[in-house]
Amino acid sequence: MQTGKTIAAKRNKPESDSERERVRKSLKKTRIVKFFGALVFLGVLLFLSVKAFQGWYEWISRKEEVIQIPKEPTIQVIDDRTGKEVKLGEQGVSTRMMEFIAELEEEFALVGRKVVRARIPADKTREVDLEIEGFSGVVKVSLDRNAAVSAEDGERMLKYLENSGISEVQYIDIRLPRKAYWK
Repeated sequence: MQTGKTIAAKRNKPESDSERERVRKSLKKTRIVKFFGALVFLGVLLFLSVKAFQGWYEWISRKEEVIQIPKEPTIQVIDDRTGKEVKLGEQGVSTRMMEFIAELEEEFALVGRKVVRARIPADKTREVDLEIEGFSGVVKVSLDRNAAVSAEDGERMLKYLENSGISEVQYIDIRLPRKAYWK
């Protein structure tokens, strides 16, 4: 190790104190500019993220108002409690029941049967009795089952009775899934 030599001796030109101060200030300014540039970049990124989230939330929470017009049966619907014909919206028979009867009418038409009349039994709250064209009895249907499934089960039962030669039947009961009864 040699003595008397400094770092400045290896440089081509020795630096003065003022030059060092100018370089330090320049580095400090560069750091400050980089810091604020990063801060502005993060601020813009946060702003865009918030705007994107707001747009997404507005899109998700947008509720389109759909007015559903209830289906109304075209057949005669008789309430056995009063013995009178009822229409959609009248007191005593729910809109859900009337819509269900309209669906049953449509579904029975799809399987090739025409529903002539529907009766709402006085002692039952979730049952509808249907009169089918060409069938002597009624078909008992539950509101708790799907109208399409009930129509399919009713058609199967009617075909079974026709193929078996059974013509005089008081009713067919298809209120329970996977079971059908007649009397």
